[in-house]
Amino acid sequence: MSSEGDESTSAGFSLVAVLVFMLIVSAIVVPFAVTAKTRLMIANNEVEQERLSLLAEGLANVVSSELADGFATEKLPPDSTPAACQSGEFAFDVRIQDHGGLIDLNAADADLLSLGFASLGFDQQSSEELAEAAIQFRGSINAFAAQAAEPATAVGPAQNKQAPFESVSELQEFSALASTPLHDLHDVFTVFSKRGTLSLDHAPSRLRAVLAGASASSASITQGATEGSTYSVEVTARRDGSGIAGQVGFIIEKFPASAAGFRRLSGSPIAELTNHARTTTSSGNCDTLFGTEAAQILRGRAS
Repeated sequence: MSSEGDESTSAGFSLVAVLVFMLIVSAIVVPFAVTAKTRLMIANNEVEQERLSLLAEGLANVVSSELADGFATEKLPPDSTPAACQSGEFAFDVRIQDHGGLIDLNAADADLLSLGFASLGFDQQSSEELAEAAIQFRGSINAFAAQAAEPATAVGPAQNKQAPFESVSELQEFSALASTPLHDLHDVFTVFSKRGTLSLDHAPSRLRAVLAGASASSASITQGATEGSTYSVEVTARRDGSGIAGQVGFIIEKFPASAAGFRRLSGSPIAELTNHARTTTSSGNCDTLFGTEAAQILRGRAS
């Protein structure tokens, strides 16, 4: 009897030891398995986002080519109003902006610059101060004029450049604009139009809203839309149900009529997806937005 009791006790201890061992192994292995699965999901999402970004870039090049040929503005409003299309499980948002409808930081006068800052939500006094600070920052447009040092302003940068703006992003050096999203600044200003006027017909909605109640000089704001040569192009590509999107944005310049094509001038910041809530002007198949050939490729990819 004693021998059988010893064996039973030994078997019990062995079972407990096995269970403890399995618990230890589980405590070690399970976190590694969860971590590996999480990393795999992250890697898959990154791959999917990269694929969608490449797809968006390809379509942005298609839109840019159509702009260069003079066709895109016939089906896409050149005032940043987005259009959308669906192809199978893919959805696309597209918008273009003629820089003739934006305010050139180097050519605009104080009144026009002030209206631009007002469209970003600044009150009249702050807008006028920012306009004056921008003019002081860029200095005299006359290269032979005496470059007198201007004192720094409360809303401007710590030091004036005394040279033309090279990029809209330089506005974020202004203390009052440091927290303004770069995409919002690009929605209003440019350095590529080289004109001291703004085409009202091609101005984005936020500028039109301010201009409607403003008393800007008629010489600075033109009603008729003239064909532009510089455009911002944005494309967002999404796959239904994935919650993942690829985005691309850049600024292009059309070659003269005698030379077909376009060239990229720079990248253009795009709005965060969470802030990308805009009313679309169209939604349907993609033949209209991208052309028949591109739409056929999209349908083949979706099948």
